[in-house]
Amino acid sequence: MLLLRLLLLFIVVYIVFLALKALVVGKNATTGDSAKVGEPMVLDPQCQTYLPKSEALLRHGKYFCSEECARRYLAG
Repeated sequence: MLLLRLLLLFIVVYIVFLALKALVVGKNATTGDSAKVGEPMVLDPQCQTYLPKSEALLRHGKYFCSEECARRYLAG
């Protein structure tokens, strides 16, 4: 009888642990991204990299991932 109670207690503790772990991982997954959910992505014409519009550099009407890419593209 004692063994059955201990087994039941272990199962309950394990289920609570899994629920808490899923809750913590779910929070980190939504707040850990640098790009906001639903934020538009733009394409750098030089290196063909997509990046969030808020992180891109706007030069001469085009979006770039860095000053170096902007300089190379606009020079050529």
